[in-house]
Amino acid sequence: MRIFYLIIILAISIVTNATPFFGTPYTLVATTLLLKCGITPINLAEAIILTGIGAAVAKSFMYFIGLGARKGLKRNKNVIFFSRFTGKKSFYIILFLTSIFPFLPLDDLVYLIGGTTKTSLISMLKISLLAKIIKSSIEIPIEALGILQISEAIGISPFETGVISTVVMTILAIILFKIDWESIYRKIEKYLANNKYFRLP
Repeated sequence: MRIFYLIIILAISIVTNATPFFGTPYTLVATTLLLKCGITPINLAEAIILTGIGAAVAKSFMYFIGLGARKGLKRNKNVIFFSRFTGKKSFYIILFLTSIFPFLPLDDLVYLIGGTTKTSLISMLKISLLAKIIKSSIEIPIEALGILQISEAIGISPFETGVISTVVMTILAIILFKIDWESIYRKIEKYLANNKYFRLP
């Protein structure tokens, strides 16, 4: 793949993931450029690795936002609730799952909390890098197979599809941040309390 396209893929992956709760489908952009250049094993690998690296590294911005806003965020219900898991195995499992989760930038919240609680940034980035590469390796091939057919069928260009997705996912991410997760957790915990086979941490 041409250097110019590789730079675009890396830049977009970093910028869109560095913007708080900005759910731009950066893999969709990478897939579009991949289709333009031609799908080969080398081109595909380059797109997957660059999007993975860009997306993972960019999350450090959310970490530093949380670090800088510790005083204001430490009284937030979600931050107080999730902070009990920071530094534990369960926290890194949550980070991995939210990093690989499609469509919504749920890992932004995890990094925000990680910065607020001063969790090891290096440890978080290692988890994110692995998760983002896996995420890209799944999403990009699927998008490459379906993007042209879907765009042609609904009459909307890949760019317009990306803009619509960005607006929808940004709104959903804001809503998710406003949800009282502790209240939901307590309800689930109460529901499962009488079942000996299920116990929440």
